[in-house]
Formats: sequence, C-alpha cells, structure tokens
Amino acid sequence: MTINPLTQSSTNITTSAVSLNALNPEALANFYVERIGLKRLNEETGDKWISLGVSSDEELVRIYPTEKTKEGRTTGLYHLALMLPTRKDLGNILRHLVVTQTPMTGASNHGYSEALYLDDIEGNGIEIYVDKDKSEWEYNEDGTIPGIVEPMDAQGVLDLADQENYQGMPTGTVMGHVHLHVADLNDTLEFYHELLGLGAKFLMGESALFMATGEEHHHLGANLWQGSNIPAASEETQGLRTVVWKASEEDFNTIVDRLKEAKHPFVEDDQFITLKDPAGIRTMIQKA
Repeated sequence: MTINPLTQSSTNITTSAVSLNALNPEALANFYVERIGLKRLNEETGDKWISLGVSSDEELVRIYPTEKTKEGRTTGLYHLALMLPTRKDLGNILRHLVVTQTPMTGASNHGYSEALYLDDIEGNGIEIYVDKDKSEWEYNEDGTIPGIVEPMDAQGVLDLADQENYQGMPTGTVMGHVHLHVADLNDTLEFYHELLGLGAKFLMGESALFMATGEEHHHLGANLWQGSNIPAASEETQGLRTVVWKASEEDFNTIVDRLKEAKHPFVEDDQFITLKDPAGIRTMIQKA
C-alpha cells in the first residue's frame, strides 16, 4: 500500500457551525425549528442574531438579518450538512418531511453515508445524513475514500422511524461538514491542506474536492459547479456569512503559526482566529 501524503491530515479540526444572512431571519429560524427540528437557543436576549442547535452549549446555525439580496454566481454555500447519530434518526426526520410536505431535492446512498437533500426558504442547501459503519466504507490504497451517488433505500430508512410525532433533531447531531462553491480547486486544496491541515480524501474529476481531518470521508466539500474564478459575495449578502471550525488548543496554535509563516491575513483573540479562505469565504477557527 502506498499512501499519498496529500490524503493525510495534520490537524484534527472539525466543522462546528455556520452563520447565515437572511432577509427574514424569523421566518428562516422557524423553518429550521419546525421543519428541520433544531431548537432556538436564545429567547428575548436582545442579540442581533438567532442561535439554533440541539443543546444550549452546541450552536449549529446562527442567523443574522440583512437587506442585501443574493447576488448572481458567487462563491459561498452549496449546502450545510447536519449529521445524525443513527439511521433511525434519519427515518424520523424523513417521515416528518414527508408528513409536512417539505420539498426535498434528493435522497442518496454515498457508500459511506445515506443523505437527504433540501433547500431552506431562502435557498440555502441542506444535507441531513447518517454515516454507515466504517466497515462498509471503501478505502483506496492511496488513502482516498471514494463516494458514490446512488438512490437511497428510502423505504428501508422510513421503516426504522419510531416517532409518530417528530421530536426534533436528537442530542448528538453535529455539523458534519460544509460544502462550498469556490473559485479555484487548487487554491482551495493548498489552503485547507497546508494551513488548516485537512487531507484530500477524494477528487471528483476536475469539478469537486472532498477533504477531512482524521479518518473521516469529508468535513469540507468544494466545487466549481457555479463556474471557475467566480467572485466572492460580500459578508452582508443573503446566504453564507461564516463557516466555523473547532480546534484543540494545540491545533489552534499550529494554525496560527502556519498563517503567520505564510503571511496569510487573520485576526486572533483568545478563542478565535478569523480569516478568509481563497474563495473569500469568512472562516473562523474556534479553540475548543
């Protein structure tokens, strides 16, 4: 076996949360509560944002108000991906989406996971998925973890549902990954591998790249499906505002040192590094 060093990660950072800008923050928050099953974490606090998650100490989505409508083809969010603990949990939300007649855009078997796809009411893509046992994953000799796109066994998933009345997303739900529209795959690969420490787990032709830390299939997806060299949206535009990653203190310090050595602009405080990736997407690294 010959492992390609490019597939190996040098940190163990993980995706943690995303922030969105919304024209109607309350309506969007209600969608994530009523249709997706997240909980509103801040009530009547006077905050300028709405915080959503499954428990009070684990924010997954934050929503900010904006008056700037989505632009044309820009870099930004393809989808945020909420990972559930079990296949039964996937069955429960699938049943809920069917009962509430929430439009879905797909349901796929990826070999290493089973996933549902839909859009929220402001056009942000959402994936809701569960990983299969790693014994079912395909591993190549070079260290890559290829995926497939086949129809999901929807009936098999539905048959596992055990909640007649949906109880919301369960404890243990996490932001499994984010998938971004970027401007250049090579720049994306270099930035996330050399500076943030992700390994390149799979390249889909010349149009998409999947990267992760540790032994996961991906924490980051990046694609050119909006086109190459597209511009970045402004931070106040409707849609993606920020991607948040979580890092141990050791990995946090490692990334700070790498950014300084590469002379990549960033702002640091006690708990966060804030910077932009090559696609102009605002990125935060939070010290766990």
